[in-house]
Amino acid sequence: MNRRTFLKNASASGMALMAPLSLSSKALAATELTPVGQYFIFAHLGGGWEPTTFCNPQGNQLRSAVGAELGKAAGQVRNASSPVNKFPASAIRRALDIYAGTGSIDAELKYAPYLGTFNQAGDAGELDDGLANQGLTRAHIQQILSGNIVADLLTAAPSAGFAWQVTQSVAQITANAIAIIEGTVVTIELGAIATDELVDRNLALNGTQMAANLFIYDAFVCLHADQMRILNGVDNRTNSHDTGTMYADTGSMSAGYPDFSALYAATQGADRPLAWMTDGRGNDEPAGLVARSSAAAANFFGILGDPTNGMVEPFASALDIAQDKRAQLQASQENLPLRTQYQSQLYLVRDQGLEFAGVAAQIADPVAGSPERLILDAAGDSGTRNHMRIGAAGFSTGMASSMQVGFGRFDTHGDHDNEHYPRIRTVLSDLHYLFQALDVYGVRQQTTIVVGSDFGRTPWYNDGDGKDHWAVTSYMLLGNGVAGGTVVNATNGLIEALNVDPVSMAPVASGGVKMTATHIHAQMRKLAQIDSHPFALQFPLEAEEIAIFG
Repeated sequence: MNRRTFLKNASASGMALMAPLSLSSKALAATELTPVGQYFIFAHLGGGWEPTTFCNPQGNQLRSAVGAELGKAAGQVRNASSPVNKFPASAIRRALDIYAGTGSIDAELKYAPYLGTFNQAGDAGELDDGLANQGLTRAHIQQILSGNIVADLLTAAPSAGFAWQVTQSVAQITANAIAIIEGTVVTIELGAIATDELVDRNLALNGTQMAANLFIYDAFVCLHADQMRILNGVDNRTNSHDTGTMYADTGSMSAGYPDFSALYAATQGADRPLAWMTDGRGNDEPAGLVARSSAAAANFFGILGDPTNGMVEPFASALDIAQDKRAQLQASQENLPLRTQYQSQLYLVRDQGLEFAGVAAQIADPVAGSPERLILDAAGDSGTRNHMRIGAAGFSTGMASSMQVGFGRFDTHGDHDNEHYPRIRTVLSDLHYLFQALDVYGVRQQTTIVVGSDFGRTPWYNDGDGKDHWAVTSYMLLGNGVAGGTVVNATNGLIEALNVDPVSMAPVASGGVKMTATHIHAQMRKLAQIDSHPFALQFPLEAEEIAIFG
């Protein structure tokens, strides 16, 4: 049996577990697979993320004051004595001020300061009035990104005579941001900034130094703001984890709908060996259209393909005989046709083990110094990054067309800030890694990434300093087909969803449309050119036409 037929059969059973980092031209020709040319990745932030902690920041004005500004009576504002965030409004950062590229960036594209880089209250414990920021300012972040690196220490540029993108070249600013987000810089030396310009009440200062990973938000925006389109004010219509996860990933609250990434993979060829790459997190529903494929350790893959593991005769022959008898016995007792087919394909994988062991070896040991080796090394022992890496390789070889990836632990009902900020930081670091992996395999410009979650979190703190479930959330769109550097701000200061004009996407006082996950998925199908495909029509979505991707 040739490799292509074998791979198809293995894919149908879900037995094909991984793609090589770098297929040789001979191996690629043998598979006879043509890359799709357009790829989609859906990243699910499990548990319900809090967008005001990153892309929809509001500041620490009390909700009672925000409500009064919106014309609401005191009794109309829930949890009126709580702020939305603990940072002052003046600490909120603009992407336009930090981005180091040449793309166009909306002035209203803003993001939150990271925990430990802002002061939460004054000397007497009063909330900052939003007019002064005694933590790190926009100019300080620019000075950090314009610093000089020696070993793992980055020394910020001094304030005197500083000019953004003049004191330091754009190329060096970009290199500094990469060093921060990739962790090759460990410490930031602030020098006179720390001693002369900061008031340290809640700052993560150690003398005049701070940990470099406190600035990953800034580094990500510096590098990738032109790729981002933020949708603030998406109504996920539920506070239930199960329903919210299903809705975010499928665009429907009807049970049995496929995740978008599974639907797309099915339309592009379910017989591709790794057609739908999924790590099992998020909704993880293929609706019977395509098999799940996931990354796994190369040594495990080799064992699956060759269970004798180099065992010498006569033991190997005895094991083969025993396996054949077991397979025949199971087949004779199995009455369900699909299960019989899957069992046959499992044994087929084992029969072809030596062929697949060679592929696994390419994954385990790419050529030293090659881009594939470097991206493998950068993944370390992260299952998420290895999943991303193998998915990117699958795109480039024609073995895969879409990917689902999950990030958990966003259900922060207690100690919200200390739990949530690091989780978002991890997501941004891994998204940066994903961009690198897509670059290595030459498919970044062809890939669209959608980041969503079950729902949002309450725009107030509970008694345990946590935040609970809130239907209104934000989505982040990146990459191919996305109007990057843009934001749709469809919430008010109380994080209530506002209607938007379907063309301009600007909030409107009357008429318009309230954004939902259904709108997002309907437009994803259109961008993918599968909205009229029989599989898509089998799972219809009813939504107005709005400019989700810009």
